[in-house]
Amino acid sequence: MSTEIKSATKKLSKTRFWIILILCIIGMLLSIELSYIFYKTNFLSNFAPSFCSISNLIDCDGVAQTSYALTFGVPNALWGIVLYLLFIFLLFVDKIQEKFKNTIFDVFENPRSYIATIGLISFCLSMVLAGISIFKIDKICVLCFCVYFVNFFIALTANSKGLFYQDIKTTIIDFIKGAKKYFILFIIVLIAFIGTLVFIDKSMVFSPKLKKEKQMKEFYEAKTNKYAIKGNVLGKENALVKINIYSDFNCPFCKIVNIMLHKAAKDKNVLVQDINFPLDTSCNHKIGSTLGGHENSCLYARYAIAAKKQGQYWGAANVLFYNNPSTPDEIIKEFKKAHLNLDINQLNYDANSPDTYAQLENEINKAASKGINGTPVIEIEGIQYLGALPYDDLIQKIDLAHKRALIDKR
Repeated sequence: MSTEIKSATKKLSKTRFWIILILCIIGMLLSIELSYIFYKTNFLSNFAPSFCSISNLIDCDGVAQTSYALTFGVPNALWGIVLYLLFIFLLFVDKIQEKFKNTIFDVFENPRSYIATIGLISFCLSMVLAGISIFKIDKICVLCFCVYFVNFFIALTANSKGLFYQDIKTTIIDFIKGAKKYFILFIIVLIAFIGTLVFIDKSMVFSPKLKKEKQMKEFYEAKTNKYAIKGNVLGKENALVKINIYSDFNCPFCKIVNIMLHKAAKDKNVLVQDINFPLDTSCNHKIGSTLGGHENSCLYARYAIAAKKQGQYWGAANVLFYNNPSTPDEIIKEFKKAHLNLDINQLNYDANSPDTYAQLENEINKAASKGINGTPVIEIEGIQYLGALPYDDLIQKIDLAHKRALIDKR
C-alpha cells in the first residue's frame, strides 16, 4: 500500500485511513455487543443482566427495552453495524473501482467527504439519543455513549478542513449527480428501502415485547368496547372451542379481558360464556370480604342476568363495565341510553326475583368448585388462565385448544 491511500478524494493519509478503520472495528464490536443486549432483553424471558447494567441509572438492559432503542422499527445497534460497514466500504471503494471500472461504483468520487458527512450526521443523531437517554428514559447505556464518540472521532478524522462545510457540500452535490445518473435504479432502491422500513416498523418484528405492550394498550386504554355486541351469544354457538370467563363487572382487568374476548370472538371460531363471580359478600359467601370498589358487583350481576332473560346479556354487560351506575335507577338509565330495548318493569322484576338470585348463586358455586377465588379467570376448554393475558397469547391458547378439539373429534 502506498504512502497515500487512494480513497476519499485521494487525500486521506495512511494514518487517517488506519485511524478510521480501527475506529470502525471498535464501533462494529460495540454495535454487535449492543445487538446481543437488545436481543436477549427483547426476545428472552429470562436473561442474566449485562455487565453494563449496574444501577438504576447505568443500565444498558433498561435502555434496550424501551421504544427509543429502535429507529423505524430497527434496533439502533443494527443501524450501527450497517453504518460501520458503510464506512469500511467507503475506505476501500477505490480498490473496488479499480476492479469494476465503468460501473455504479464510479459515483463514489469523494469517499472522504462522505465519511465525514455521514459521521457528523450520525454523531448529531447520537446526541439526540443521548438527550433522550438522560432526560426522558433516566437511564444511561455506557456502550451507546462509547459508540456516539466513535462516530464523532470518525467524522473528525475524515473532515477535510473547517467545520465540515466543504465535505457536506461535496456529499450533497455527488449524491444529486449520482441519483440523476442512475435515476431509475435510485427510485427502485428508495421504494424498496422505504417499503422494508414500513413493514418492519408496522410488524415490530425486532421488538416482540414492545409489540405486546402496544397491543395491550388497545385494551388497557379503551374507553369503550369497539367490538361490543348485543344479545346473549358471543361467538358461534356450534364452535369447537368453548371459553368460560369468570368475572366481576367492577374488576378493571375483567373489563380488559371482556374486550379481548369480544375481539377473539370475531377473529376465531369460539363461543364465550360469562360466569359471574362478584367480589362482593352481599351475594358471594365464598370470599372473605368485599373488595374496595366492588360494593355494587352483586347488583350488576343480577341486572345482567335479568337482561339475559330478554336476550341482551352482552349489551347489558358492556354498559355495566363502562358506565359504573351505582343504583338500580342509574342502571336503567344507562340501559336506555344504550338502546337495549328492554322491558323495564320485567327487568326490575327479574333482577330481584328468587330465580335470578338462585342463578347467580349457582354461577358463584360453579366458580368456587373449580378453585376460583378471584377474577378474571379465563377457562379455555377446561384449562384456566388467571388475569389478563396479552392478546397474542390468548389467541395462541385458543389455537392450541382448537387443534386439540379437532384431534378429539376424529
